[in-house]
Amino acid sequence: MAEEFRYALIVAGVLGMAALVIHGLWSNRKNNHEAKSRFFDESKNNEVAEGFDEFGVGKKRKLAPGEKPQPKPEVIKAPRSDRLREPVKKIRRQETELSQSEREEPSMSFSAGADDEQHHQQYQAEDEAPQAEAVANEVLILYVLMPEGQDINGAMLLPSLLTLGFKYGEMNIFHRHQDSAGSGEVLFSLANMFNPGTFDLEEMDKLQTRGLSLFMTLPGPGEALQNFNLMHNAAKKLAEEFGGQVLDGQRSMLTVQTVRHYVERIREFQRQQLLRG
Repeated sequence: MAEEFRYALIVAGVLGMAALVIHGLWSNRKNNHEAKSRFFDESKNNEVAEGFDEFGVGKKRKLAPGEKPQPKPEVIKAPRSDRLREPVKKIRRQETELSQSEREEPSMSFSAGADDEQHHQQYQAEDEAPQAEAVANEVLILYVLMPEGQDINGAMLLPSLLTLGFKYGEMNIFHRHQDSAGSGEVLFSLANMFNPGTFDLEEMDKLQTRGLSLFMTLPGPGEALQNFNLMHNAAKKLAEEFGGQVLDGQRSMLTVQTVRHYVERIREFQRQQLLRG
């Protein structure tokens, strides 16, 4: 009995497995058939859609007898700037000229004081005769400036200037000549640092000024370095006497380094004079 029951279970299992295999084969065949049916329908529709091929391009249309072809649409070009029509070389030349004009800087006077430069030019025009070849001159300037709220009194300034060898003269300013007695060529001059820049000898007792300017011209009489030392010493003595400060040509504090720079300028000027020689 047990043996028969075991055979029955085996037969049932075999039949079940066979049924599963048959069902799987049937399902696979059914899916393949549906996919082929869909692919066939889409390709069929594409072939008959409005006479266009798979890339959307239709067949070339033939004109009927007497029918004229349609004109081609006009191509509208974007407007171009007139500058684009200019030759490249012309544009580059204009840009080069523009860049050069931008780099050019207006010429500036080497003198920090406009009044001092005016006195120097007038004095030079009266004393120097025109030469065949123009020689470039240079002006060395020192200032004596008082602190804010303090002034130099003219009645006290006049005897100090006379002691230092200055003489009142042309352009209504003071000059230091080769001879301390007032003879010989002018080594350097002294003017009022502020407007009007001159001195009225008859009104010196009424003069009140905050600063003085001392200047010398290159080339000048005698030894340039020696003349500068005299001018520098005069500026220091005036500053010490009235409680002021000595400034350079840029109206900055005069330092040892600045004095060396003045000496270098003098030597360079003399070297250029020898080369022109």
